[in-house]
Amino acid sequence: MNNLPAQVVLNFDIIKRMAITLNGIFRDKLVFQWGAELRIFGYSDKTCVIRCSLLKDGEQISSGTCGTEQDGSFLVCLEPVDEPGGPYEIKIFEDEHEAALIKDAYAGEVWLAAGGGNMDYPLQRSEFAKFIIPKIGNTEIRYYKVPYFGHLSDVQAQAEADTEWVDINSDTAGQMSAVAFYFAREIESRLDSKIGIIQCCAPRATIDNWQSVESLLSTKEGRQYIKDFDDECSELTPEEFEKADAEYNEKVEIYNEHLKALLEENPYITYPEADLKIGPAPWPAPVGQKSARHPGAAFETMILRIAPYTLRGVIFYQGEADTDGHQSEYGHVFETMIKEWRDVFFDDQLPFIFCQLPMYISKDRKYMGYDDMSWPLLREQQQIVAIDMPNVYMAVIADCGEFNNMFPCDKKTPGDRLALLAEKFVYGFEKVEAVSPFIIDARRGEGVEITFGGDYLLLNLTTGFGPDDSGFEIAGDDGEFFPAEANVDFDGKTILLSCPMVEFPSKVRYAFFSYGPTPLHAQNGLTATPFQVRIDKDLGGA
Repeated sequence: MNNLPAQVVLNFDIIKRMAITLNGIFRDKLVFQWGAELRIFGYSDKTCVIRCSLLKDGEQISSGTCGTEQDGSFLVCLEPVDEPGGPYEIKIFEDEHEAALIKDAYAGEVWLAAGGGNMDYPLQRSEFAKFIIPKIGNTEIRYYKVPYFGHLSDVQAQAEADTEWVDINSDTAGQMSAVAFYFAREIESRLDSKIGIIQCCAPRATIDNWQSVESLLSTKEGRQYIKDFDDECSELTPEEFEKADAEYNEKVEIYNEHLKALLEENPYITYPEADLKIGPAPWPAPVGQKSARHPGAAFETMILRIAPYTLRGVIFYQGEADTDGHQSEYGHVFETMIKEWRDVFFDDQLPFIFCQLPMYISKDRKYMGYDDMSWPLLREQQQIVAIDMPNVYMAVIADCGEFNNMFPCDKKTPGDRLALLAEKFVYGFEKVEAVSPFIIDARRGEGVEITFGGDYLLLNLTTGFGPDDSGFEIAGDDGEFFPAEANVDFDGKTILLSCPMVEFPSKVRYAFFSYGPTPLHAQNGLTATPFQVRIDKDLGGA
């Protein structure tokens, strides 16, 4: 509590005396979504009436009242504010006694930035950060970070009590998610509004961590995640897990001490640069029933701590950990996660914009010439979800991968592409080119002819790419793929492929590997979407 401003400490003292506790996100400087109801929630240890008032310049704008539920929870809903702006004050009363005061609140645009290590990657350690951060100056961005824990506990509760909303400027931006910063910066440039970013990240957590066990049990794919977790747990007795976990945590502490010293020397050091100096972070962690990463973990300790806070939308970047055996189940479980998030945030059309995984392969697998195709298979699952679900959009970042580095340093490209999709589909800006080139049709003739859709005028193939590095491959009925030579047709939207090794093409794919060349781009810089399809038509066929 010593790190909190005096007024916040005072507020918590009052809350304690008045028997209510607001969820951690309700702090001075919060940003709430304009044009939608303001929801204020928390818990009380007694039955009482909770009233909340929204004030501007001392005048009450709206008010709402509710009673506590049997479990002590309460949710007060206030009428929407018609336009962005502020500052506002929010007063919370318990049985007509003032229990808390939130100051300097603004109505603005609120986005949840969630996912794994790539969403968590701080701006300070991203590409070109040492040149970018000093030039940020003051912004209209405010940022709130949900603390990551695997289980609810007193330690988790204290960490949540210590959270705060932060004004983003050159002094504070470094610890913010780099992807979320670039996303917010682009949105800020288009809107006259505060931008509120709620960062909610669980590095190396699989998709089953992000939804309830009940949601996982609703599909066979979700049940497979639970079964696989239980099977891993059975490899260690509880005592063996406790010992292994303690040893692992000790290694993490030592690594963090070395990393802290490294960051004091060079605060802008990237992940791969740090790996060269002190080695990679300890991984994998031992698995047991008390593991921090378990089915439902991030959902219970993070998502449910901020739901049903009203959002404009979600940006999401996750999936790397699921390539280790769950790439085929990912799509169904990702879909049930999105549905459950929409349920708990009370918005069945909540915009959900996510990053498709970039290119990646480990050094060992590359040198062994072994690609298990787990990454392209998971990318394919992600694309299916984006196609099948309403108000779900996918940012293609296949060109952002780095060899032997699961956490690429370039975070501006993913952030910008997420923002373009938000500008086009959420905010409705015209003439925004946001949709990457994607396959519409594939037909066979002397070779293969592929037509692409998307937001662009012309396709470009990076010069100098021959058959072995065009990214395109063709297979016959035997399913064996061979590299294909690629050329852009005169219309600028069609790719012509030729491959002498395949007499009768039946399948074609592009960038369908864990790591490899991605030379096909639109003239606006958007990279083409990886794909794998069957060819069921001849040229000129219907």
